[in-house]
Amino acid sequence: MRGRRKHWSLQQVLQLCQRKTCILLLGLISIGTFASLTFHGAGRPVLRRSLPVTAVLDWLSFAPPSQEEEDRNVVSKKFEFVIQVLAYDRYDSLRRCLRSLAIADYGSDTVNLVVHLDHFKPLSSDPVERNLQQARQLLNFLDRFKWPHGSKQVHYRTQNVGLQVQWLEAWWPSSDHQFALVVEDDMQLSPLYYRYVRSVIAKYYYDPANFDPSIFGITLQRPRFVPGKGGNRIALDNSTRLFLYQLVGTWGQILFPKPWREFRQWFDEHKTKEIEPIIDGMVTTDWYKKLGNNIWTPWFLKFVHSHGYFNVYTNFLRGRALSVSHRTRGVNYHKDAGPDSKLIKRHGTPDIDMWEIPALSTLKWYDYCFHQVFRNRLLNGFKHLEALLSDIHSENEVILVNSVGVDDELVRNWLCQMAVLRTKNYLLLGRDYNTSSELARRGHPVLLTDE
Repeated sequence: MRGRRKHWSLQQVLQLCQRKTCILLLGLISIGTFASLTFHGAGRPVLRRSLPVTAVLDWLSFAPPSQEEEDRNVVSKKFEFVIQVLAYDRYDSLRRCLRSLAIADYGSDTVNLVVHLDHFKPLSSDPVERNLQQARQLLNFLDRFKWPHGSKQVHYRTQNVGLQVQWLEAWWPSSDHQFALVVEDDMQLSPLYYRYVRSVIAKYYYDPANFDPSIFGITLQRPRFVPGKGGNRIALDNSTRLFLYQLVGTWGQILFPKPWREFRQWFDEHKTKEIEPIIDGMVTTDWYKKLGNNIWTPWFLKFVHSHGYFNVYTNFLRGRALSVSHRTRGVNYHKDAGPDSKLIKRHGTPDIDMWEIPALSTLKWYDYCFHQVFRNRLLNGFKHLEALLSDIHSENEVILVNSVGVDDELVRNWLCQMAVLRTKNYLLLGRDYNTSSELARRGHPVLLTDE
């Protein structure tokens, strides 16, 4: 049961400001009243089926998990993991991708594989017979390919649908315990990726002390892109191994069931109503305006932005990652660009401990501009207010925004405008605990008030 919440009136807040020798500026904005306060002064292997010889050799070279790692790597008995591979016309790339997945360490777990093979375009400039021969080569390879870790399915489309549909229709969670890894065919995965992902899921999904509904998945790729125009450069200290970032990682993304199900329904509604995925000040908005429905990421970014979701990223230093995109010539690249990162091999990272999964409370959270997000700042006690005011003030000024009695959508629109303006020196005054908690979860500072 929660402790008794103490609500603070606007007058009490202002009295505190007077003690801080504040200058109070009052005015009206569309969603209610605000006050601008100016401060003076400081403030962590079991071989079950036959494998190719090379795979056996690779597998036997893994370091066995420590007992400590086994003890903390606990998931539900209902836990399922499925791999969704998105392929098109790149035979060599697909072969490399599937072989890297086949030699990974899955322990005694059953992991199922689904390959979605898109059809060639009907108006392709290549001769039809060449396209048919290429499709037969891919299908023959997939028929012969041995997957020793579970079931294997091949979905060969009857017409070309492109990356947006490939991604959106790749998976529908069968339960709240099924997780999906989505990889495009030019990806290569580390032999250690599954062990690592399973450990993170055990920690941040199945451990009640470290669960947060705001996490939509885990990406295996190296952090390298900031979509917000004028955003910060990605700069992480060498001790950071994991952090939360709103950006989806399309080069090896593990999707959690509930958020993905929610996104698909959100997409259906917005697409049907012709609501475009526009976020002001984002590079991805420019992509959408140019490419339209050829890409899916602007839709997911808009969903994440409007729902306050975040993605787990790794930081293994020296350009290393658990997945590598070879950026092979195809839909996204007009020519081969080469690997974007250094793949972590079976020996792991000798110079750092990659198996230590820290408590969620110790991780930092970042928005699309790679500005740090300070979440769950919901105050119901007087003693923390002064510290918060000192923390959020900018140029000695804090904007107090009274959202009591104001429509939720109006409040969210105002907050979106504050994000566009890069304005963070505000404090929301709210009365409803559930609404205020949701705003605080998304990174907005809120003070409960009775006025």
